[in-house]
Parts: sequence; C-alpha cells; structure tokens
Amino acid sequence: MDGIYETSINTPMGNMNAKIMLKTNGDNLEGVVDVMGMKNNITGGKVNGNKCYFKGNVKNNVLSIQYEIAGELNGNILNICARTNMGEFKLQAKKVG
Repeated sequence: MDGIYETSINTPMGNMNAKIMLKTNGDNLEGVVDVMGMKNNITGGKVNGNKCYFKGNVKNNVLSIQYEIAGELNGNILNICARTNMGEFKLQAKKVG
C-alpha cells in the first residue's frame, strides 16, 4: 500500500489530476492527498490486507471538498470509490513511486 499514486478525476468542475501519498504503520494508514494544488493530510486511515479506508478535507479560499475513500490495491492499481460532498466517484490510481 505504501507509495505514491496518480489519478485523474472527472468532476463537475472539469478534469483534475491528483496525487495520493500513502504510508502504512501496522494497520494504520497515513498520507497526503494533493489535488488542485491543495495538499491535506488524510485522517482515520486504516489498512486491512489489500484494502484501505481514509478521509479528509481539501480546501482553499472558495472551495471545501470533504471526502471518504475506500480503496482496493490490485498490483500497482488502487481502485477507489470516493464519496464527496460533490458526489461519488469511481477511479483508478496508478502507483508511480
């Protein structure tokens, strides 16, 4: 699960690239989400085998996106279901580091 993942999110505001940096500590998961030039630390991160869960809040002066992520790692692809205050998104993130 440890690593850097890149993905592209098709949102109502257009296509957005994102990086997700993850690090496990036992069954706890820590990391940072970087999207639209905004970085935030994830919270409540947990790992169970090849599955993970975490949440967070990406915000700037005009926008605040709360999210909950459920993911499953398959090889170097993290299949993600993201529930946000802007809708639900299914996407894939590729491990790049």
